[in-house]
Amino acid sequence: MRIYFGWVVVVLAGIIMMLAMGTTVAVYGLYVIPVAEDLGLSRADVNTGFALNNLGGMLLAPLIGRAADTFPTRRVMGFGVLCYIAAFVGIGLSDSLWISGALLAFALPFVLGGISSFGAMTIVARWFQAQRARAMAIAMMGMSMGTIVMAPIVGWLIADFGWRNALITQGVVVGLIFTVALLFLRERPGPNDVEPLPKGLDAQDFAHAASASSETSGPLSTRQLLGIPAYRVLAIALAFGMGTSQAVTISLVPMAQEAGITVAASAGLLSAMGLSGLAGRFIVVWIGDRIDKPLFASIGLLLMALVVSLLPFAGNAAVLLALACVFGLIGGCLLPIFMAVLADVVGANSFASANGIASLGMATVGALTIRLTGDLYDLSGTYHVLFAMLGGAYLAASILMMVVARMRRSASSRQPATAG
Repeated sequence: MRIYFGWVVVVLAGIIMMLAMGTTVAVYGLYVIPVAEDLGLSRADVNTGFALNNLGGMLLAPLIGRAADTFPTRRVMGFGVLCYIAAFVGIGLSDSLWISGALLAFALPFVLGGISSFGAMTIVARWFQAQRARAMAIAMMGMSMGTIVMAPIVGWLIADFGWRNALITQGVVVGLIFTVALLFLRERPGPNDVEPLPKGLDAQDFAHAASASSETSGPLSTRQLLGIPAYRVLAIALAFGMGTSQAVTISLVPMAQEAGITVAASAGLLSAMGLSGLAGRFIVVWIGDRIDKPLFASIGLLLMALVVSLLPFAGNAAVLLALACVFGLIGGCLLPIFMAVLADVVGANSFASANGIASLGMATVGALTIRLTGDLYDLSGTYHVLFAMLGGAYLAASILMMVVARMRRSASSRQPATAG
């Protein structure tokens, strides 16, 4: 039996995600000390580069998403590859903080968005419908593998060849790998590419489910997307459910240290969360297309609200580790489920545009909650108020996803039954 080419696309997307995330966000911290010492900068100055990347990504996300739906997605990804090479080689060669800042703010977001989130994931969404959650979960394993695989390699390059040569090497070598991967990617399934159905779903059931989907012949405009009630609710749920995750991660280690847990043990919490997140992806691979995805997300967010609210009350390292692992496990399940629901609601042809608009909301909520983490701690002197607020955000997201689940069921029930 011929292998469905969509699975080749998933593997390529996973590699692209691994390299895109594993050589940027996942390893940024490795560059902080050597760059600060070499250029005579403070840690805060170097960290400002990461803030510039977040700001640029927030502003450019809707534009990149729209471009990925409007133009051939591989061309948008190809432009992202050029931006990747320009950013890494340019920063490695530059002695100007202004040039480096501009590359971080305007070139690097095209890497994280154009190549991975709005590029590779959009193509995966187009190749799959019946097994969309499974395909996205497998591709997103690349995000988790990025830290595991690339961090030791980047650390070795910095230690042996210096941070500038490490950046230039990454720009050239990884840029070449991206280019080769793009040569093998196909944007859409052809007439002879038939997606295999998962076990437990027959062709008649799939045809009925497909008729309830919001697939369209072309990408929807921003006004049309915002005119879809389920999308509006889903975008707000994504903002609360995903935008607050960074605030939890950033606050977890200092909270643990204040509780008397060692620095090494506190850092180990992040590693445990990463591994449990990878396990969460495997859960979605197993059951993601056999469940009511919005309802599953609602239950997961409710559990997240409970876990986050309990974090300040963890009495010792073992309890905190257990809660962190549960948080990572659920978070690992939710991201591919969210992306699959998003594609189901707006259609694969508008996925990148819808993702870009939703990303703007997630980035805004993320920036606000990260700021509030410091303000609330300074005002109260404890993490109890902060984590109660974050737990409330997850609870709100859970309720909103329950609304999305009801909307999806109502839309499906209004579809005419498939003729036998």
